[in-house]
Amino acid sequence: MQTQLTKIIATVKDDCWIDKVIQLYNAGVDVIRINFTHATPESSKSLLEAINKTNKEGITQLSTLLDTKGPDIRTWIRKEPLQVKRNQIFNIYVDEGKLTENSDIFCDYAWILKDVTVWQEIIIDSWLLLVEVKEIKKDHLVVKALNDAEIGSKRHINLPWVKVSLPAMIEKDRTDILFGIKMGISYVAASFIRTGDNVKEIRNFLDKNWGENIKIISKIENKEAIENLEEIVKKSDGIMVARGDLWIEMPIHELPVYQKKILDMCFQYWKPVIIATELMKSMVSNPFPTRAEVSDIYNSVLMRADAVMLSDETAVGKYPIKAVQYMEKIISEAEKTTVNKHKDFDIQTTNEAEVLKKALSRYALMLADEIHAKAVVAFSYSWSLVRYLSALKPNVPIISFTEDDITHYSTWINFWIFSQKIRKFSKHMSEDQEIAIDVLKEEKIVKKWDYIIIIGVRLYDGIRQPQIRVVPIV
Repeated sequence: MQTQLTKIIATVKDDCWIDKVIQLYNAGVDVIRINFTHATPESSKSLLEAINKTNKEGITQLSTLLDTKGPDIRTWIRKEPLQVKRNQIFNIYVDEGKLTENSDIFCDYAWILKDVTVWQEIIIDSWLLLVEVKEIKKDHLVVKALNDAEIGSKRHINLPWVKVSLPAMIEKDRTDILFGIKMGISYVAASFIRTGDNVKEIRNFLDKNWGENIKIISKIENKEAIENLEEIVKKSDGIMVARGDLWIEMPIHELPVYQKKILDMCFQYWKPVIIATELMKSMVSNPFPTRAEVSDIYNSVLMRADAVMLSDETAVGKYPIKAVQYMEKIISEAEKTTVNKHKDFDIQTTNEAEVLKKALSRYALMLADEIHAKAVVAFSYSWSLVRYLSALKPNVPIISFTEDDITHYSTWINFWIFSQKIRKFSKHMSEDQEIAIDVLKEEKIVKKWDYIIIIGVRLYDGIRQPQIRVVPIV
């Protein structure tokens, strides 16, 4: 069982050896992310099969996250990088066959001709090149470079504040998600989400293809998503603050403001949130983080993020295990000074089952604080009860016991939830209680005369019956 309360997500390449994954897990990783911008079902099948095998054998307890490529906008392949000078005029075509000059650029988004306006600025390659639209022709844009730059192949194009006419998923995403369903992934991180309807489209696709239990983590990485933040949060299972792309579409000094806004919206709707991008970027090549990176992680914990994510640091970095170890130490240090007050969150629903579980969760955590309980034990039949407990930011560990594999692996992204898989629930809560206490003793979470709180919602004769108990350890 991991020790830190804030979860750690580590990115690995699709050809990563399972031995490295095991080392990452032992260092403190809870979730393995595979980036399908680069990965394919063929290239990542062996790795996912190996993770499933080590989970089944009890060597690891890892959830898996499939990060989609998404409907991004890019330039195309060039034989040689394009050298651009400030004030240079050149063309951006949407038909590769129309390219005539070496200075021409191809854009794979045909609707750019309708979506942009004259004088609008376009960002190419993450602010490496900024251009201004001078003319809109039938099959291309005429643009003016506002700075010198060198542009290589397949570079990102960003259209800040433009409502682009892109789908929620491209064909590659559909193929990759279908593969992920077969491999038993727990989460889909949906790239370039812009509206709540985008989330709904992905949810419908999952539901129609036997992936109804897979959780959707919507990545907030453009201004349109910020405009539609509330509806995206409401329809998602969780949110990722994808700072790498988000900062491109806004002044960089405003990024912390939007990060806080996203976190607050997630708290309001009881949804887990992940902080991502460059948390320990220097450790791609250096054996220790910078002071600024340490502060960034520390403050992410104080801001009550559910999880923090490593990307290049663990995927291609020289010191992947050290990066996780440093992150775990920083998280643990920050958590020593964190006391959560379980804000009186708005229950946000009239659904009887949800109201019952949310009210029960809030009462259990308030009671745990009052009597200084060592843990809250939740007998979980679905993801919702433990998600509500996590959303209230507990001050004691939440130990989720479940007989369901999907529920078990769907909780590893949530703050201070530790899931334990059991073979089968008994008919009586008292019997399950003894199993839970034995596990807590074995893990040295509790000792004699400690108190724990046990909660659950069970169906008896079709009626939901909440149960809560204060149990002394004897």
